[in-house]
Amino acid sequence: MTLRLVPNHRQPASQLKLSFEFFPPRGERMGRRLWRTIGQLELLQPEFFSLTYGALGSARDSSVDTVLQVHRESSVSTAAHLTCVDATREEVDAVAQQFWNNGIRHIVALRGDARDAGAGRDAGDGAQGYADAAELVAALRRIGDFEISVAAYPETHPKAASAAADIAALKRKLDAGASRAISQYFFDAEVFLRFRDRCAAAGIGQPIVPGILPIHDFQQVSRFSRQCGASVPRHYARHFEGMEGNREAQYHLAIDLALETCERLVGEGVDALHFYTLNHTDLCFAVCRGLGRQVPVTPALEAVA
Repeated sequence: MTLRLVPNHRQPASQLKLSFEFFPPRGERMGRRLWRTIGQLELLQPEFFSLTYGALGSARDSSVDTVLQVHRESSVSTAAHLTCVDATREEVDAVAQQFWNNGIRHIVALRGDARDAGAGRDAGDGAQGYADAAELVAALRRIGDFEISVAAYPETHPKAASAAADIAALKRKLDAGASRAISQYFFDAEVFLRFRDRCAAAGIGQPIVPGILPIHDFQQVSRFSRQCGASVPRHYARHFEGMEGNREAQYHLAIDLALETCERLVGEGVDALHFYTLNHTDLCFAVCRGLGRQVPVTPALEAVA
């Protein structure tokens, strides 16, 4: 039996803190889908919605515009992602100040991925950009009294020298002023629980919120996971084998697998879950309902209950 450093207390579904991540839509049709997604998930009374950040040119402008629109029009608190790679300190500070001036009080502070690590303004260029997310967190603290979330990697960041170095980097971000970490997604609850124990042993006391990705497309998620270092359990492939073309069977299997992971986490004292929606609502909504989250039921919602 594994000894847990964090007490095992199951959180009632009504008290479970939920959050959902979206990306800015491209085009009118995707914009309409995003607002349908937001409207449905508002019924779950989440703690916040987070919006990802396109760091360059028109992508940055679209990201900022979407964050501000959601902040104005949604009843749910909005968290804005902000990266520091491929940008000067002045550029990053200006975006953070714009968020603050428009009432955004929660930032998800990330280093981000460089376009070309060998050229241009990459994070780490001490003359121009913030070297890493820890420096970004410290800068945000100087700009305003933001609530700050940072990223954590239960299976270790692909570019980290080691698992211990990765946890040390996480601790630097939290010690710089972040209030929580949100984890990269994973599919095996034990992966997260072991990581949480290692963080506690390293002296990290801030909450680490597990990231959950219900599988909307197994092949696509498998390819993406190989790129970002998230392992997919072998039995998942066996479960999804032969289901090509049977969207209903895939849908229900994805719910069952995500529920299994979430229930294990909640049983081990996890009191918050962060869902990577990929701008698809139904799976995340159904998983939260399966966890016991109550919402007003209308005929329009019964189809996804």
